[in-house]
Amino acid sequence: MDESLIIEINKRKFKIRHLFRISLAVSFCIHLVIAGPYFISKFGSASAEEDIVSGFELEHPEIELDIPPELIGGDSSPARVEKQEWAEGTKKDGPDPEEKEINTNRISGDGTDKDGYLFSFNGDSPPRAIVDFDLRRYYPEEARAANIKEYQVTVLVQIDEKGSLISANIASGKAPYGFNEQALKAVKRMRFSPGYKSGKRVKMAHYLPVTFTLE
Repeated sequence: MDESLIIEINKRKFKIRHLFRISLAVSFCIHLVIAGPYFISKFGSASAEEDIVSGFELEHPEIELDIPPELIGGDSSPARVEKQEWAEGTKKDGPDPEEKEINTNRISGDGTDKDGYLFSFNGDSPPRAIVDFDLRRYYPEEARAANIKEYQVTVLVQIDEKGSLISANIASGKAPYGFNEQALKAVKRMRFSPGYKSGKRVKMAHYLPVTFTLE
């Protein structure tokens, strides 16, 4: 066989082998690109689930059962618990009081404050404030400069049977711009009519709202 022909045949074989290797490499890359994300998501999620599960520890609560001693071989029931007082003035050994027999004053007091002033919500009508002056005169200048249009302060007042103001204290907590101080000044200038209970004048403690407005 001619030597040049042999060389040509070998060149063609080499080209064919080279093209085959290239096609294999290209095919592998294509399969890797297509199938890679699937395997990554599958095995990645599985490992994540294993991490999550391993991060939790199941607690086994201890359950205590209140079993009567008769059921476990005992011959007596637990010690009897003494009945406590339902309200001040009742007897431990007496019968359980009916709902209509309970005097709410035994539980909540007689409806008065520490000074003996009846809280107005326990009376028939509360004390009434008589404001015969312009409350805007007591509007704090700082609040006016800050353009605060309205503010309310609650003052706890004690009014005696004659309608005289005995005391006044802030009941609504801290307030900005000096509203509390001005509210007390305004309340001390007010006049009051007394509160009534059962048709009689009584000394009362009353929560009085003082509303400041610029309009």
